[in-house]
Amino acid sequence: MPTAEQVVQHLAALLRHKRMLLIVDDVWDAGHGALFQHARGSDCGLLITTREPEVAEVLAATPEAIYTLPVLASEDALKLLRILAPEVVQKYPDECRELLEDLECLPLALHVAGRLLRAEQKLDWGVTDLLKSIREGAAVISAAAPMDRVEKGTIPTVAALLQKSTDRLDPQSRDCFAFLGAFAPKPATFDLEAMKQVWRVEDPRPIVRKLVARGLLEPVGDSRFQMHALLVAHARSLLTL
Repeated sequence: MPTAEQVVQHLAALLRHKRMLLIVDDVWDAGHGALFQHARGSDCGLLITTREPEVAEVLAATPEAIYTLPVLASEDALKLLRILAPEVVQKYPDECRELLEDLECLPLALHVAGRLLRAEQKLDWGVTDLLKSIREGAAVISAAAPMDRVEKGTIPTVAALLQKSTDRLDPQSRDCFAFLGAFAPKPATFDLEAMKQVWRVEDPRPIVRKLVARGLLEPVGDSRFQMHALLVAHARSLLTL
């Protein structure tokens, strides 16, 4: 098996004198992303995506080189759901708009929800119960992930993808993340005092820093932090393990 250095040299030779944009998706280890930085030609652009803020900070030449991708706008989210499950959106417009709100317009959640709804509609079954289940998070969290997330010939569940982030936490931080799912309001935002009470710790900031670094909490200003809907469902699922 070739070494990482040999792979980099081979890729660099292939890219030499070529003009292209190299896209490396879903990087979890900064060292893996750095290999592509070393391999790209001088005329090649490089776009790296990651769910780990720490990875982005290590790989970016400057803070300005990091672009934090926002969730979809409501109308764009509805367009995506209409592409995935057109008949359902046409028949249940109000319920679908409520679904977008509950899923916070997260593309991964919408992709999975749309596929589930389309499959149910093709079977000519009513989708009302499924819509309710998806809004509660249970169906989305256990559903298979989109095909562009297939790894090693298997189709992981959305929970398995999110598990990558939580598996890297120490046991105390993982438990604290799970507890937030149990107490999460809608929208799921918390201040430091609330987390202190839920976690029963003197100072919640060290754990908050770890969760933010893993992309499991997002600062929203005024010392408040947000947990997106899909992560809330994942956090709740950890409580049953």
